[in-house]
Amino acid sequence: MSLITNGTKSFKKGARVQNIKASIINRENRKYWYVMYHVYFENGTVKKVEESSKVLKTEKTLKYMQTKYLPAWISKKQNELSLQKFESKKFSCFFQKYLIEHDTDKGFLNRLPIYRKVVQYFGDFEVSKINRQMVKDFLFSLGDIKNDSKKKYLTCIKGVLDIALDSELISKNVAKDIIFAKEAKEAINPFSTDEILLLLKNADDMLKNYLGIAFYTGMRSGEILGLMHGDILSNKISVKRSISRGNITSPKTIGSIRDIPMFESVKPFLREQIKQSSKSLYLFNQNGTNIDDISFFRYRWRELLKACNIPYRTIYNTRHTFITAMLNSGKFKIMDIAAIVGHTSPQMIMTRYAGFIKENHLKIDTHLEIFSDTFSDSLKFKID
Repeated sequence: MSLITNGTKSFKKGARVQNIKASIINRENRKYWYVMYHVYFENGTVKKVEESSKVLKTEKTLKYMQTKYLPAWISKKQNELSLQKFESKKFSCFFQKYLIEHDTDKGFLNRLPIYRKVVQYFGDFEVSKINRQMVKDFLFSLGDIKNDSKKKYLTCIKGVLDIALDSELISKNVAKDIIFAKEAKEAINPFSTDEILLLLKNADDMLKNYLGIAFYTGMRSGEILGLMHGDILSNKISVKRSISRGNITSPKTIGSIRDIPMFESVKPFLREQIKQSSKSLYLFNQNGTNIDDISFFRYRWRELLKACNIPYRTIYNTRHTFITAMLNSGKFKIMDIAAIVGHTSPQMIMTRYAGFIKENHLKIDTHLEIFSDTFSDSLKFKID
């Protein structure tokens, strides 16, 4: 995109004008005052332009130029440019529209690093020049990351190109129907009972309380950091918010807004943390302010695992440990577990933790009468 300068008032088609800043300048060997102005575009580019005012250059006219002519000129120029239609065909233009459409989405700020990489790679290309192979090359350039992560980048590209498709600048979205090879899910490796006790014994006060709550409720890290004193009731814990990267939001899904039964095993950790944070609104805080991300604990978590001689697992593994313990106990229905941990569907539990429930059907009480007495009698009668 470029502008024609040296006094020409028309612009080539490019991005929409956002703002204009202008000043009066004195060009030697010219009999008129000149206006120099910078045009700021929505895509971040800036162009400098000059044009003659046709006002004779004298000492008497300088004050007039600065106090009357220039303000009127700026207003007129902005009106002129706002009426012009600048239709950018570049990816970066449609990318800006995509951001505007999605900036209220949950997790938007967490996806900003993805958005930046996408626009850095495709920003200067016209959307009609982007082909399927270019998209694949970009995904390959991301290196050795999981396909689930690459899909997040692809979602952004598809979304931007969909906007260009709706604008009829392209006839198809080349980023659609790109299929990734199936990857084996990373095996869930829950902590054993001995490991849990060892970790809780060696953790310091706040980390100990965090881990106690995590192990005995299965809450997500952001949900634990989002707990306020008013969320802790005598018989339940109310999950209403989540904190990640400094952003306070609602929990991950609608189903994640829930009440968790108050298990006896979690009460000592809650009581101690409530005592430590009595002057704060949030249960977990540092110097009077809430802890804004789980990264606050990550270094201490790594050091704790080393001290306990336990192979590294992410701190999120506390959630996996809780869910697998619930499944292995055989005392909870899958629907109840899904409700406690905030999954939107029991199917998610069955899919993700299939390896821990496939033999539970063998643990049932085989002496139970499956059918009601009436139905059972009727069935026996027919058999006889």
